[in-house]
Amino acid sequence: MSTSKERIYKAYWLRTECMTDVKTQGYVGITKNSIYHRFGQHCHSNRPVGTTIREIGEDNIIISELSRGTYEEISNLEATLRPQRFIGWNILAGAGVQTVRCSGCNVHLPKRATGAQCELCNDSKFPLGHKPHNWGKGRLVELIDPSGVVYHPEALTVFCKEHGLVPQNVRKVARGDRRHTQQWKARYL
Repeated sequence: MSTSKERIYKAYWLRTECMTDVKTQGYVGITKNSIYHRFGQHCHSNRPVGTTIREIGEDNIIISELSRGTYEEISNLEATLRPQRFIGWNILAGAGVQTVRCSGCNVHLPKRATGAQCELCNDSKFPLGHKPHNWGKGRLVELIDPSGVVYHPEALTVFCKEHGLVPQNVRKVARGDRRHTQQWKARYL
């Protein structure tokens, strides 16, 4: 006999009077609270199920308890009733089943839109040799280092990174808000 108290979860079905098929119609969910408390949360939710309930009218929704049991039992029931996304009023598959896969490498993706790609397949960094579309389009700055050498960088942030400068401070010097940054002087051209 277990000494710890096992929490009881409930599977519930929200539907209208004309809906008769629990596998394809309405909304199936699980809760550890009262199903009426959970229904109240749905009524005030901005998620699609809440919007649907408000459109139909709270008084026109029938709340049915499907089963009670441990989290594993109830999760399995929800997964069998909602094995895929977009069944009835449910948007996601039941019990957090991962149904979305990367279109590049076919790995499971958590709660993403269909057609999404993982970070490995959709690298957002620029490949070596490629530059962003706005490269060199910023304001032109003239920088003078402490020894008096003049620089005209094409990209200020890259130049600052190479020389150990903070771009925000260089811009302040160029605007006239500061006299120098690390003995570097700057001005806009």
